[in-house]
Amino acid sequence: MSNRPVFPMLFGHARKLGDQASSPLNLIQLRIEQLTNASFALLHQVSTTMTFKNTHHLVVEGALEFTLPETATICGYGLDIDGTIVDGVVVEKEKARITFEKEVRKGVDPGFVEMVQGNVFRTRVYPIFPNQTRTVRVIYQDQAQINQLGDIVLSIPVQYNNKLDSLDITLMCIQTPNNQIKPQLLVNDHEFVQTDGRWIAEWHLSNVESVVGDQIISYTLPNVNKQLIYGIETDIDNHSQAYFAINYVPTLPQQTIFNSFTTSKTICAFWDASLSRSTIDNRNLEINL
Repeated sequence: MSNRPVFPMLFGHARKLGDQASSPLNLIQLRIEQLTNASFALLHQVSTTMTFKNTHHLVVEGALEFTLPETATICGYGLDIDGTIVDGVVVEKEKARITFEKEVRKGVDPGFVEMVQGNVFRTRVYPIFPNQTRTVRVIYQDQAQINQLGDIVLSIPVQYNNKLDSLDITLMCIQTPNNQIKPQLLVNDHEFVQTDGRWIAEWHLSNVESVVGDQIISYTLPNVNKQLIYGIETDIDNHSQAYFAINYVPTLPQQTIFNSFTTSKTICAFWDASLSRSTIDNRNLEINL
């Protein structure tokens, strides 16, 4: 792991204004699950599940502020209801506020997350009863980086500022039949293990002492960026809609000199929107043509 301030958080304040019991709640359990697909590893998804405990004698409302990595986009939010994580839905901010307050008055367990500014998000959870816990799950997608060797680098922030009862981290890289590259962790005390076509690295720790600053777990996919990388995703609600992405670095003569400040004057992309060739076996031939 390496240090970098990425994921600051503050959780817990008194429900009643003026009450002195307003110290942050304790984060007692942290679970991080990261997933990428080796066939298009330029994006990866990170799920962070946090369980907080109210050690005060009052019912409190939790307020969690968190900063995503600069290139990340939040794509999921969940809150535990009767012990089960329930996924939230996207609505306009003002409507979310109104609904939240209505649910509070009804005595229902509501929660919502909103973008404060830039990549800073805030979530509110109520109620959190004395000596009880609540669990929040935040899911985001982030962009991979490419190092000087052309390897794809995926980084996952791990942040906690108090002793944890448990810390569970799972990194998973899904492989395709034509791409059996083993991910390489940038730490020497752990490695990926292949299981059912997937590369998995796991940490399961208990009674974890607090650390200063955020931790980063990083791993690389060697030489992946030197291959043709593409991805197609069909809308599950409308199979006539699909998203396509491609990353291709052409092979150039060794004498070729690049001016890093030169931008392309034109970019031309051909896209067959009919999806009639979505199952073609050899895309490389078409792209080379």
